[in-house]
Amino acid sequence: MKPLLILFGSFFLASPVSLFGADARDHLSPHQRVILESKSPPPAEYRFGFDLPAGPQFTEAEKEAQRELGKGVMPMVMKAFESGAESVRIPPGDYRFGQERWQGAKVIYPLGFENLQRDAEHPFVIDATGATFWFDLDDKQMPPGHRCVGFRNCRNIVLRGAIIDRGTRGCIEGRITRIDREGNRFEIQPSPGVVVPTSYKGADEQRLFPFKSDGRFCVPLYDMQAGVRKLRYKDITPSDGGRYWVNMLEPQLMERLHDANWERAYGDLGVVRVGDGLSCLYTGAGAIVLDDSANITLHGVSVYVAKGGPSESGGDGAHLWKDCYFGPRPGTSQWKGADGFLCRSTRYGCVMDNVTIRHTADDLQNFHGIWGKVKSVSGKQVTLEINGALLPTLRNARAGDRLRFIHRKNGALLGEAKLISHHDYQLTLDQDATPFAEAQAEWLDHECAGWVVQNCRWEDNFQRLLIMSGPGLVRGCTFTRMGSNISLNTGMGLVGGIPSDITITDNTFIDVSSRPHQPAIEAHAHNAQGGFGTPPIERLIITGNTITRSGGPAMNLIGIQDSRIENNVIDSPVRATLLARPDDETDRQAILLRHSTRVTLKGNTLTDPENHTQLDSTSKSRVVGLEATKEITLDGNQLQDVPKTNSKAK
Repeated sequence: MKPLLILFGSFFLASPVSLFGADARDHLSPHQRVILESKSPPPAEYRFGFDLPAGPQFTEAEKEAQRELGKGVMPMVMKAFESGAESVRIPPGDYRFGQERWQGAKVIYPLGFENLQRDAEHPFVIDATGATFWFDLDDKQMPPGHRCVGFRNCRNIVLRGAIIDRGTRGCIEGRITRIDREGNRFEIQPSPGVVVPTSYKGADEQRLFPFKSDGRFCVPLYDMQAGVRKLRYKDITPSDGGRYWVNMLEPQLMERLHDANWERAYGDLGVVRVGDGLSCLYTGAGAIVLDDSANITLHGVSVYVAKGGPSESGGDGAHLWKDCYFGPRPGTSQWKGADGFLCRSTRYGCVMDNVTIRHTADDLQNFHGIWGKVKSVSGKQVTLEINGALLPTLRNARAGDRLRFIHRKNGALLGEAKLISHHDYQLTLDQDATPFAEAQAEWLDHECAGWVVQNCRWEDNFQRLLIMSGPGLVRGCTFTRMGSNISLNTGMGLVGGIPSDITITDNTFIDVSSRPHQPAIEAHAHNAQGGFGTPPIERLIITGNTITRSGGPAMNLIGIQDSRIENNVIDSPVRATLLARPDDETDRQAILLRHSTRVTLKGNTLTDPENHTQLDSTSKSRVVGLEATKEITLDGNQLQDVPKTNSKAK
């Protein structure tokens, strides 16, 4: 781990470009660097059809034999590990497990690895190539979510080649056979293998995802996510001939499907018709969970569990996800895939290389820590308010950790300190804590610093890639039909961090955040009182990206500082907004920059064949719109002070 400490101890002295150059992977262990440099196989191809099988089908006798095989997996692994072996080979085949148990507040994973630790030079490899781990999870409505594979307090472990799936479908999916506008309901023919429940909680998670008959997500309809309730279904009730009615809670989705301007803006991708599909969210699961661990490698692992996301929480982190697939099982009638990644409160960020993720039902990926709200101060002691989400940070905190204290309402920096010791939520600092009485604490060493996402493919995903920590790099990825965007956000609530030193380079965005006004890349520095730019997002680099058909401007950047936006290619921004909302004349440039200081914009090009953009009065350009900015360099020209104007403020 020593190279990592050297790298991140001095990251403020290096430019983000050099930070993520040849030394970007120094924090990986030796075996992870070897795996990262290996030739990647092509990502799994996805083929969807309503009438295809749900996946492999087994008799009860076969399932029972698989359960017997499942009982032998952990003894096999532990015997090899305790003998000092370098690896264990799990023979190809199908292994079946039940669902999680609880001992008090501790979850017991059906397939759980705990306290397996090796040094970086001698990792332990669990080679499950050709093995499928099935989990028989009940279909009770979430929350809570189920658990599948877990690593707790493990270090330098490799899981290779495993397929993770669930024995039950976990989602209600099917072809639309009728649309009843007056009744505000859709009739569906459930896909093979779907079991439709009879009772419903009516919670916010109970929402649906509309998609085309070929499997494409109807990405503009993510616009209905605002306020959550517009995509919620009330319940699902029987119709005739084995079909069911999906009864909507509110009418906005049905009205949108009959909006002529909306269809003119988005074509068939913006609506669903008879013959298209609905996936009705019902259950959730944590397919792979890494808790309080370090240097775990997932190599060539595939996850087909519906809404079964991977997560990292606590510990040193520095995990590697290489050549993985998270999504629906290819060649089946399953549309809903795995959920997005959650990366929070690790000391060092992960590297994701050549990962494919499809059909998330929530955020595509998160990088952040957890704020600690100050309850009281006394001398050098700070007492934080009790917050269970802080436990992974507190379990792994150690003397010397850096804390930054920010005013919890106006975002002003109050100072930094180092941790001497702590007991539960009571911290002892290396200085007087009196100035921090109105603060929230940012745990700078527990925010996944140094994460890298490269060469990844993200397709037909519901929500955003949320970035609230740095340094970080998104490089060489393809984002296709994504409901929200890459979102850098300072936030002032539960999840915490300030996403400075972020580089977004050489990526392709197609139909990303195509709903009205929305950008493919968004930066939003704000505080709890609604002020912009305090605290600022610093040293943001966005370069060499290609952005096609964003709903509004390709980028909407608020409150950035000391940043560069260069050599991006933007095609047909704002068109969808003007067609779907003909009376709306706001946000008419390809890049909007607001409440920002010392930013260079250079070499960005715009293709706008229908002339939907318009000249900005300040920049004299269709490419860049400026508001409340200072010390801006625009293609070599210096603009010192641009006032705020009411015409662009939203």
